[in-house]
Amino acid sequence: MNPLVQVSNLSKHFEIRRGVFRSVAAHVKAVDGVTFNIDAGETLGLVGESGSGKSTVARLMLRLIPATAGRVLLGGQEVTAPQAPMKRLRRKMGIVFQDPAASMHPRATIRWSLRRPLITNGFENSRIDDQIDDMLAKVNLGRELLNRYPHQLSGGQQQRISVARALLLQPSLLVLDEPTSALDISVQAQVLNILLDLQDEFNLTYLFISHDLNVVRYVSDRVAIMYLGKLMEIGPVEVVLQKPLHPYTQGLASSSPPMTPHHRGRKRLLLSEAPPSLINLPSGCRLHPRCPYKKAVCETDRPKLRELAPGHWTACHRAEYLEQNQSSQ
Repeated sequence: MNPLVQVSNLSKHFEIRRGVFRSVAAHVKAVDGVTFNIDAGETLGLVGESGSGKSTVARLMLRLIPATAGRVLLGGQEVTAPQAPMKRLRRKMGIVFQDPAASMHPRATIRWSLRRPLITNGFENSRIDDQIDDMLAKVNLGRELLNRYPHQLSGGQQQRISVARALLLQPSLLVLDEPTSALDISVQAQVLNILLDLQDEFNLTYLFISHDLNVVRYVSDRVAIMYLGKLMEIGPVEVVLQKPLHPYTQGLASSSPPMTPHHRGRKRLLLSEAPPSLINLPSGCRLHPRCPYKKAVCETDRPKLRELAPGHWTACHRAEYLEQNQSSQ
């Protein structure tokens, strides 16, 4: 299958300026050489601690911020090119943010928030209301909400309005930046099931960003693990989360609450210390100051992504040791 999204060596380095003349004192490598593909109709989960670069990747993919280096292709067209026809490409991309209330105008009605993207993109005025009504029905909301303001809706209703607004232009790619983290568990389930139903109906492609591995397991086909701006592991979600081949993925899985009481006695890997600064990154593998499996090579040589099983890639010098260790348990 030809991938809908192709991300190649994507990087974003933010400058830190100091002094009277605001000279560049350092760079924050928020994203550093990230590469992955997403097939049409697939959901790729993007997981990592706060500050790992997940949301920056999303904004680079949609060209909400310029990339320092690398390329993003959507349907074969380069989004990151300076001459890219962004007005046309943006109709093929949508995003749902973590805080739905912050992404809507607080003094505008829901009707205005939904009509605006359609009017801006030249849709016929006579058809706009019908399109809005149809999309509201697909996210299980009624027309009575159209004359309300964002603060008059519950968190779940606000997020479903955000989903409806993102889909009105019929994009092929939808970026979901922690869309359920601010919601109650029962409301999370409703929103996730709506997203899955919409994906089946419209053959949508999702980039699903989250720090909750259980949610990622529920919605994703594959999962990518990020740490300090680098991609550590990527592969089928069940394979990666059940038999991770990178210590960082093992640490994330260990910190996730068990799904059943039978898993309470599972072996856990606790990563030592706190993540280092993005300004003064460690040499070699970025995880080595916290990794219990580190060797001398980990402190000097930066590991590259290697395919150790079909579709399962990891960037770890000791991946074979971890694999043998898991097999012997």
